[in-house]
Amino acid sequence: MNRMKFANRSSSTLSLFVALGILLVVGLGCGSGTPPPSAYVGFWQGDDGSTITIRADGGGDYKSGGTSVSGGGVTVDEGAKTLKIALAGLGPSFTIDKAPEGGKMTLSGVVYRKAGGSDSSTSDAKPVIPSDDKLQTLVKQTVMDFGDAVQSGDFGDFHKKTAKVWRDTSSPEKMLEAFKVFVDNKENFNFKRAIATLDATFSPAPAIEKVSGLDAMIVKGSYATKPATNFELKYTMDDGTWKLIGINIKTGAE
Repeated sequence: MNRMKFANRSSSTLSLFVALGILLVVGLGCGSGTPPPSAYVGFWQGDDGSTITIRADGGGDYKSGGTSVSGGGVTVDEGAKTLKIALAGLGPSFTIDKAPEGGKMTLSGVVYRKAGGSDSSTSDAKPVIPSDDKLQTLVKQTVMDFGDAVQSGDFGDFHKKTAKVWRDTSSPEKMLEAFKVFVDNKENFNFKRAIATLDATFSPAPAIEKVSGLDAMIVKGSYATKPATNFELKYTMDDGTWKLIGINIKTGAE
């Protein structure tokens, strides 16, 4: 069992959750040179878990498992019924089986639903929670990144990895001030070393909830350190990637 020494207190709790307004995040991509038809523009989630982001300037992103294109260009040829997302000529090509209509389209046999689609069957569509393996990786990386910031006393890199809505309302200096209790006692809070070989236990099950108008993934759980490391993390989909908008780390005697 991994053991982690903490300050002499039954629990040390600090949380920082950002009050978010409704914000449309428009990424910056290379662009294809030819803007896509407006019906294709937006963030799309496939029934197979893949995601496609198409921007009005012709830029786009694609993620599916270990395959990703970020900042590529989107080419839509409605005559040939093809859609391609590529960076430096590399990227996936799709057959347009069904063009966008009512917040839904079908590409190469996969149904994609647009976030905020207009029809009643898809307007409430929520992002898909990642598989347990991917969730373990996401959460561990978040806690380790937080641990690195605590140990260095510099939240610059941690700030860069958060969602744009958090970056726009905070700063590395404000984060340092908010988490000062951890930094002042950093020898007792080496999260990176403590959880390196551990998997998290998620309880209750991760869920998608509305946070100030945004779809947010709420992940609560703990690592079996001594004493236990409990966490509540909030993520939102930022340009096709889950990024942090809130973190609550708590340690205390079992």
